Amino acid sequence: MIVDDQALIAGTLAGRNEDFEVLVERHQRLLYAFVFRQIRDQDAADEIVQETFVLAYRNLGRYRGEASFKTWLHQIALNQCRARFRQHRGRREIALEDVPEVVLGSSAADPSHDPINLERHIARLPPRQRAVLTLRIFSDLSFKEIGTIEGISENSAKVSFHHAIVRLKQWLRGDP
Repeated sequence: MIVDDQALIAGTLAGRNEDFEVLVERHQRLLYAFVFRQIRDQDAADEIVQETFVLAYRNLGRYRGEASFKTWLHQIALNQCRARFRQHRGRREIALEDVPEVVLGSSAADPSHDPINLERHIARLPPRQRAVLTLRIFSDLSFKEIGTIEGISENSAKVSFHHAIVRLKQWLRGDP
């Protein structure tokens, strides 16, 4: 029997920590995939996912249920990613797109189907487009849920997604 998130939240609030463990197991993988695509660093993504669940646990009593628990978690994670970006703003790091192809490897047959190439292009997207794209494709959230997370309308989420897709197609074709 699969217990829904709301019942697990109620159980956690009633003192059953094992219910929160089920929530973590249920959402951890998708949340990590989303955070990694934002941060592009495995260790930082692990930290942010852990921080997200700690914050969710501490603030579970404030969860109002207006959005799904999955949406609420993604919103916390996105805020943690943005905080990490602000914190590391002045540091000099080498951008992934500046790393020579020979180091990353490439697909000789068709570079547009190279997953590393696609990930590099996703990383180049502006933050909002990258967030909307990864929330939609990799976290399977609706545009309404994405709008809630981003603090924008559902239509704005759709427009950001469209712009991200158009930009990715251009880059994968080799257009500037």
